[in-house]
Amino acid sequence: MKFTKTGHILASAGAAIGVANLVIFPYRVYFFGGGAYLLAFVGFTLLMGIPLMVLENALGKRSGTDAINAFRGEGDGKGWAWIGGLGILTSIMVASFYLVLAGWTLDYVWHYLTDYQTIAANHAGPTFGAAISTTNRALLFTGLFTALVAIISSGPLRSGVERLSKFAMPLLGLLIVFLLISLPVLQPEALDYGNLFRLDWEALFIPTETGELGILHALGQAFFSLGLGAASMLTFATHLDRDANVMKSAPTIVHLDTVVAMLGAMLVVPLLANIEGDIYDGPPLVFINLVEIFKTYGGSGQWIGLLFFVLLGVAILTSAVSLVEPALRALVTQLGWSRRVAGLSLCALIFVLAVPVVLSCSPSGPGWLTDFAGMGGADPSMGYFNFLLEWFGSVSLLVGGLLLCIYLLRRWTLASFFEELSIGGHEVSAGWKWRLTMAYKYVIPIGIVVLLLAKLLVL
Repeated sequence: MKFTKTGHILASAGAAIGVANLVIFPYRVYFFGGGAYLLAFVGFTLLMGIPLMVLENALGKRSGTDAINAFRGEGDGKGWAWIGGLGILTSIMVASFYLVLAGWTLDYVWHYLTDYQTIAANHAGPTFGAAISTTNRALLFTGLFTALVAIISSGPLRSGVERLSKFAMPLLGLLIVFLLISLPVLQPEALDYGNLFRLDWEALFIPTETGELGILHALGQAFFSLGLGAASMLTFATHLDRDANVMKSAPTIVHLDTVVAMLGAMLVVPLLANIEGDIYDGPPLVFINLVEIFKTYGGSGQWIGLLFFVLLGVAILTSAVSLVEPALRALVTQLGWSRRVAGLSLCALIFVLAVPVVLSCSPSGPGWLTDFAGMGGADPSMGYFNFLLEWFGSVSLLVGGLLLCIYLLRRWTLASFFEELSIGGHEVSAGWKWRLTMAYKYVIPIGIVVLLLAKLLVL
């Protein structure tokens, strides 16, 4: 079964849009130069994000099967298939901690619906601590969200993934726009747009006390926000007709993700100026800092918080479904499994893999998980969660993107790649050929190597 053109674009955009757009991106905009960081991110997205998205889409379209066979072009044999296997492994491991994060989000939605007085009467820190450290509760909500992902993933492509995308993407946009309009009306003095539009180039290029460089974060965001290198985009493209115009659809996917990232920054960054105390990075920014801000809206705080966590849940849901699809598609094409059996089996496996992630977030969890590889922080806790986030949600994606370029240049060849793009009468202009060639030969590999070296120095 094939995607419609709109279905493919929305499904791919839904795969890209997630926590990075609504949590990580606004935090980095706030701390790394405001508008300067925004401009750097957009620039890197145009230079690297679009070429990589075109490459993954073209590779998947050529294959028409799965992420493993995508690297077995005519005469390729099995020598390159492990690249697709690495992408599938990355997707599964990212899904294992993504679903835990989804469980926390679902927990907060339940709190806002049924027990808002507890949130209103207490600081959000202990509330978040209870959500992640009460193992049974965390497993329950993780399991419920996993079941929802299983139902969608295991259904037929059109009535499952495509229908979700056509419903979820407009809903996500409406929720963001509604919050953007309503928050200034309810409490305009609580918002400060100065941090969003300032052009602080020094914050972008001067290292922080921990040695972080904003410009490198902007470069990394261009990869991570789009979910490139994890086989999801490639796999969705296997559902395209061979004559589909990926030179048109791939940039559209990137632009949709960029717009949502910008809207996420416009929504969250103005709120951060009024936070008392520390501003956290990662999940605590949402589950602690923003919850405290929403409470300042008085009686409106309940529905503001509820809408935001529904918004976050929708973004996570579309991404989670996309993370299951590469392995599911491989099981269907390689082993002949039905989508139902493959989807249910994979989600069951991912839930099992999520159990140690949940345990690592509880102070009473096993020490080898709470401080896994020494990444447990000050408590220490969340060690295994942080390990997966860094190595599979970051490093593995970069390696995957680099391997895509190597495969293109060493095995597929640029000439065959451009020939694939032109199938269906979609001639590639000389300007695009030059731009893509420079990207795959120099810009993307150099950018990825710089990021990997920077990460190795930090880790």
